[in-house]
Amino acid sequence: MKRILYCVHRYAPYNGGSENYVKNLAEETLRQGHDVTVFAGEHLGDLHGVKVTNDPQCIFKKWDLIVVHGGDVGLQNYVLSHARKCISPILYLLILPSNSPVCVQALHDVHYIGCSTPADWRHVEYWNMSHKAVKIRHSIKDEESIGASGFRERYNITTPYMFLSCGGFWENKAFRDLVRLFEQSDRPDTTLVLTGYDDRNGLKAHLEGIPGVMPLMLNDRNEVLSALRETDLYIMHSTSEGFGLVLLESMWNYAPWAARHIAGAELLREYGFTYHTNEELIEYLKVYRGVTNQHVVQSHEFVKLAHLVPQSVNDILKVIS
Repeated sequence: MKRILYCVHRYAPYNGGSENYVKNLAEETLRQGHDVTVFAGEHLGDLHGVKVTNDPQCIFKKWDLIVVHGGDVGLQNYVLSHARKCISPILYLLILPSNSPVCVQALHDVHYIGCSTPADWRHVEYWNMSHKAVKIRHSIKDEESIGASGFRERYNITTPYMFLSCGGFWENKAFRDLVRLFEQSDRPDTTLVLTGYDDRNGLKAHLEGIPGVMPLMLNDRNEVLSALRETDLYIMHSTSEGFGLVLLESMWNYAPWAARHIAGAELLREYGFTYHTNEELIEYLKVYRGVTNQHVVQSHEFVKLAHLVPQSVNDILKVIS
């Protein structure tokens, strides 16, 4: 049995990709028989058997491995900046590789650097830290990532096609720009659905009333998965993605996707459409009429083969085996 400490700025049940990803890692590590604690700045206490704490002294205790999810955030930066004082080995999972002083110094101070995208590998090579790099796959939880039917009926979407883009904080997902490009693609046969749960800048109000665009506030993750299950195309237009777990969720739900050629999209490019410019996306949307069933089945099988949570935990445990 190993003692593992996961570090993340917020822990589930708070919404968010990082929050759910670390929750899945922690619970699977526990399921495999290990002693698991999560150090999180914001949390609601122990969850599903996983111990959760916000005591910063926990990082100075003895662990078989401390896993830090991302950097350039308050809590993670605290751990990374104290790496040399920790008596335990640290695995730094790169998420949106940062050149901030803390993150760059951490590459030198930690024992292992977890890479999941081509950008991650390029980052560690640039800083001559390839000898510390290990492959840690991003992943989703199979039974918790399947959407149900009925989304179009519930929201009275009657157009032949439905496109979808999701996010937490609306401004970070480039919804405003995506709507502009969707209008230029001239798709009267399509409804563009945008979902999020944090609209502190009031973007939703600006998007309401635009023909063919349906902005929705959805706090229920299952409702978002239901939208994924019934969409004809998922679009990840954001420029700030650590991986973009929604692409894996799309593939798991047999949904085609289009995304900027960044992060996880670069890694998964043979299973979707990636673009470098807005003009490429506009032209793609103009002519898009779906993909073959074989394509989405192959995408689903690829996730099953390589990007489910037990596979990520196995990657992590291999570091200390």
